[in-house]
Amino acid sequence: MKLHDIFSLRPENKASRYAWIDYAKGIAIILVVYRHLAYGLVASDIVLPKQVLATNDMLYSFRMPLFFLLSGIFFSRSVGKRGPGTFLVNKVNTLLYPYLLWAVIQITLQILFSDYSNATRSIADYLNIFIQPRKLDQLWYLFALFNVTMLYLLSSLAIKERKAWQLVIGLALLGIAPYVQPVSTFYDIAIHYIYFAIGDIASGYFFEEKTQRQFSNPINLLLLAPVFGLLQWYYLYHQQMSLYVLMLIALNGCLFVMMLSSWLAKRQLMGFLGVIGHYSLYIYLLHITIFAVLRAVLVGIGISNGIVLLLALIPTSIFLSIIAYRVLIQLKCGWLFTGPFGQHNANNKTALPS
Repeated sequence: MKLHDIFSLRPENKASRYAWIDYAKGIAIILVVYRHLAYGLVASDIVLPKQVLATNDMLYSFRMPLFFLLSGIFFSRSVGKRGPGTFLVNKVNTLLYPYLLWAVIQITLQILFSDYSNATRSIADYLNIFIQPRKLDQLWYLFALFNVTMLYLLSSLAIKERKAWQLVIGLALLGIAPYVQPVSTFYDIAIHYIYFAIGDIASGYFFEEKTQRQFSNPINLLLLAPVFGLLQWYYLYHQQMSLYVLMLIALNGCLFVMMLSSWLAKRQLMGFLGVIGHYSLYIYLLHITIFAVLRAVLVGIGISNGIVLLLALIPTSIFLSIIAYRVLIQLKCGWLFTGPFGQHNANNKTALPS
């Protein structure tokens, strides 16, 4: 990779029929960064207008379900191509390994630099890597996706082609989710399994040319937009709703983002979203640390306006996360992101932050 490529946000590949997936991941990871940085500023006693936080909360319902759904889309293809054993090793390399490594790195840095961190950490937090990953800021998602994927793999081997049973399993897990909520490792599996299952079951439909034409049709997007807006507004003021109702709202949000992404990708508009989506996993891993450093520098030189900080830090944290990843790869530090176990494909289709 040449020097100018390291600092570029232009699309790396020509448009493909799957470009909309990177667009969708790009939109979702921007919303993730927005949430993490907004509440990170609040935790640092930086004042943000209530409207900023309300907008953040309103768009919270579908962000993570979308990542699980997009991951499920590639499940059957990936297992069919690699076989169950190689698929499992691949997910250890691309999900479990970076989760464990970066959880240890992040906790250690937060302990060593406690005077500059929003989080209060202790040695006991290393146990939370396995028991309460939700307490480890953003990293819980990697562990949740690995656990959901492994459970789905085991169940798919048992039920084989009877995929409708996956929906039954997902709905049943939603039902027991409130009872396992005290242990976030189990809770995250229970509330997200259904979206992974829907992605897998509907994957053939999503890739049909007819579906893509419908998704990229601006009329369909405009018709769905008011429904999306109303449901997100309802979610903002009724967040203690049933998980089944939340599922319907989340699926509507997923559909809207997928249609918007398909429309943008077809017209090759806002190509930077596809680039951001392509690097979403690495943005997910790096943005909190980069944000903490940038926040400390900006506040240290006297910038304390919450809106100014947020508008500056969101794009900067995303951009620098991509640059940091590219530089680390050039420095032969790929081991920070991908495990060394067995044979794996670095160009996997894990939808993550992937």
